[in-house]
Amino acid sequence: PNGKARMLPVTAEPVACSGRYRLNTGRNRDQWHTMTRTAKSPRLSQHLAEPYLEIHPEDATAVGLAPSDLVKLRSPQGTAILRALITDRVRPGEVFAPMHWTSENAPTARIDTLVPGVTDPISGQPDLKAAGVELFRYDAAWHAFAVSTRPIAPRGRGYFARMKTAKGWRAELAGREVPSDWLAFARGLFDLPEMPVASVTDAQRGGARFAFHEGGVLVAALFVSRKPLALARDHIAGGLLGEQGVLAGRPGADQPDPGPTLCACLNVGVNTIRHAIESGRAVTVEAIGALLGAGTNCGSCRPEIADLVQKCSARELV
Repeated sequence: PNGKARMLPVTAEPVACSGRYRLNTGRNRDQWHTMTRTAKSPRLSQHLAEPYLEIHPEDATAVGLAPSDLVKLRSPQGTAILRALITDRVRPGEVFAPMHWTSENAPTARIDTLVPGVTDPISGQPDLKAAGVELFRYDAAWHAFAVSTRPIAPRGRGYFARMKTAKGWRAELAGREVPSDWLAFARGLFDLPEMPVASVTDAQRGGARFAFHEGGVLVAALFVSRKPLALARDHIAGGLLGEQGVLAGRPGADQPDPGPTLCACLNVGVNTIRHAIESGRAVTVEAIGALLGAGTNCGSCRPEIADLVQKCSARELV
């Protein structure tokens, strides 16, 4: 009544966790609001460009998951498909998934479809930390990575996740049914029915790569494989749109790959930081900040830099 906030005493009512694994969900470091609202900030999006599920190594082994596999989550409310991120940051029996991706950018990664419709009677806040889920390996027959100067629309019923980049869009795709004509699939994906294309195919290994050019400028590219692709994704999405040589999927010898962005403020990649550590030029968080600037602005990436220092140092000791 006096216009000031009042603290309300409440008693928590635990939600019964019906699945084998307890799902926790929350926000990423650099996607506090950008993904739940406009998703139009390439600099913030490039840190973690795909929805994922953090799962402990013991649980990954039990489910039959290898790094970069896709995993299907199922609860009484619905299903979701995410990229497996095997890590000891979560405890056995518990998994974590970010809640930023919507049906517009990742139709299969909507975490709200897994959470029970139990809300606090006063605030309306759902219980986002106690959904019970079952986990299954998503056996995809093919995997693909795409980049384009124009938005990429989802196709089919398989896995799809897209993200804004500085030069356009990037997307991860996968499915259980192999298209009969990959070139037709690529043209339909990018809506480029007549544009000239350079292609490389490997029928024996089930691989294919397509690059579409207009006036000598790269406007779209698709990489296909039977297994998750090992590509320099940030280099392709950030540096090769508008350039040549994209079908190699990696930078040339004279173009070092900075790797996935770790410091979004100053655009410093993981590989750049790792090289500085392994070369001995910077072996502490402070030294890396002095040399590369990483971690010297907002500071939110400093824990990840410290973790990278520790891992690289441990590898050197071994």
